[in-house]
Amino acid sequence: MAVTVLGLIAARSVLFPQVDSIEHVDAIVVVAGMNDDRYIYARHLAETGVSDRILVSHPSPRGDDSYSTAIHAYCENSPVVARDGRRIEVECFQPDVSTTEGETTAATRIARDRGYGSLLVVTYWGHVSRVRIYFEQCFEGPVYVTDTPRPTQISRRYALLHETGGYFKAFLKPAC
Repeated sequence: MAVTVLGLIAARSVLFPQVDSIEHVDAIVVVAGMNDDRYIYARHLAETGVSDRILVSHPSPRGDDSYSTAIHAYCENSPVVARDGRRIEVECFQPDVSTTEGETTAATRIARDRGYGSLLVVTYWGHVSRVRIYFEQCFEGPVYVTDTPRPTQISRRYALLHETGGYFKAFLKPAC
């Protein structure tokens, strides 16, 4: 019975996550992913004044080099100058391990080292709840998580299976 209830809670968290809308944070963090517009959206958020810093997870390439090339180009285009003249710093980092946990530990270490007090993490809709769990485990300040306006092509069934398992893992094996 308890497993069923936990499974339903996890499924709801994956399929209908709580997304945040925030006016300002010290840095925007983009966790890796290639089937949506999270990088464009993070830059849009920065240009509208949410932050002057974007931290981008850039894991080691895994076969498809076009993704790595695109992220490298995104990071090389720094600083970005917003319409109002603000400079937005884009910094890529290699996660400790090419997993959500590895991205979390690396991003929170960078944020802590630079004195950032708040973060907004951008990911896809099915990943929001799990990303929130990991970042709240590792980061001492406020953490906000949002998804992108253009949804990914990942099916609800795949996300439910993959992310629900990851959701349980996040509780059983904290990132930090």
